[in-house]
Amino acid sequence: MKIMRYIGIFMLFIGAGFFGMLLMVPSELEYVVNEDINVPASEVFKGINDPEDMVKWMTGLKSVKQVKGDGPGVHSEYDLFYPQDMIMHRTTNVYDLDSRIVNNGEVKDFFNRIDDYTIKALDSSKTRISWKVKMKSLNMGSRMILKAEDTHKNNTAENLTALKTYLEK
Repeated sequence: MKIMRYIGIFMLFIGAGFFGMLLMVPSELEYVVNEDINVPASEVFKGINDPEDMVKWMTGLKSVKQVKGDGPGVHSEYDLFYPQDMIMHRTTNVYDLDSRIVNNGEVKDFFNRIDDYTIKALDSSKTRISWKVKMKSLNMGSRMILKAEDTHKNNTAENLTALKTYLEK
């Protein structure tokens, strides 16, 4: 009987530790990744914004479907389809031609992500892209993915490198 008491106390500490860890994880994550690309700013802008191009450089993205609007622009909406039936609904909030795009994406009941792309022409054939990402969990279950900040930064950097490779070919 005494052993059951110790097992119960041990299980209580395990459960409290797990839920305590969830409470300590941040509910928001924000970071910036930069890349210099040897193409004009207009090509970088198109590569980021064109649904057909997105599939060619965004890791894991299977397809993109426009659900609102006629082509790219403010208030245009897209569904981005990822593996395992994950769908991100994405709305364009800022669309400054050849200089800035801000997209707000949401995976329903999981997390919200704001992608802020700033494009700056360094000269006629070289462009710097700054990609600011802000992620916010929408429930306790998704908070653990925000703990992996380095993984998110690395994935974003890999996507920018893939964009660079795609555009410079």
